[in-house]
Amino acid sequence: MSTRRHGEHGISLIEATTVLAIAAILSAAAAPVASRTMDRARLTRAADDTQAITTAINNFIVEFTGFVPFTTTGLAGGATIQMLVGDGDTPRTLGTGGSALWDDVVNPAAAAPVDFLERHLVTNTPGGAGAYTTAGANPWRGSYINGPIDPDPWGNRYAVNVLYLRTAPTSNDVFVVSTGPDEEIDTAFTVNGVVPGDDDIISVIRRDPGRTVP
Repeated sequence: MSTRRHGEHGISLIEATTVLAIAAILSAAAAPVASRTMDRARLTRAADDTQAITTAINNFIVEFTGFVPFTTTGLAGGATIQMLVGDGDTPRTLGTGGSALWDDVVNPAAAAPVDFLERHLVTNTPGGAGAYTTAGANPWRGSYINGPIDPDPWGNRYAVNVLYLRTAPTSNDVFVVSTGPDEEIDTAFTVNGVVPGDDDIISVIRRDPGRTVP
């Protein structure tokens, strides 16, 4: 037979309810702070990712000077790639000025080809089957970025309008874009003096001569 010592007692229902109520209040107060912290972390990662892709493309251009900018085969004479994209969902597009081109599907065989960034910057398999030359004075020296190129923090693909890296025309800016938190691209695909649409996150690769980009 056990006996309870003087002063010992269990937790009463009122005490348990009070503890739970205090815990709920503290949790509710902390939730917005945690949410803001996560939002900032996502924005920071997206900005870092777009800059990393920009750096990789710049390094590709500097080192492999013999290329026709981003072709379906990786060889001179191939069709010029319209857009390179990472893995992830195809974002919604809004606005004007050609923004709808951002939602084109990956198809290296199309008249205006869209291909994966990773094929050009990591695996040297442009179009899924081609290859940039790895010999001669100006070979492909990749990989230029660590793969895989994952989706942005909201699950959507990064996209780059590399069409305008070619010699002519030179009237449009080239940039890496992420949808941002609203998961839709509002920045025009064809633009000179680019200004990010809504909450899009971008990194400029080449600025049109004579124009100031915010």
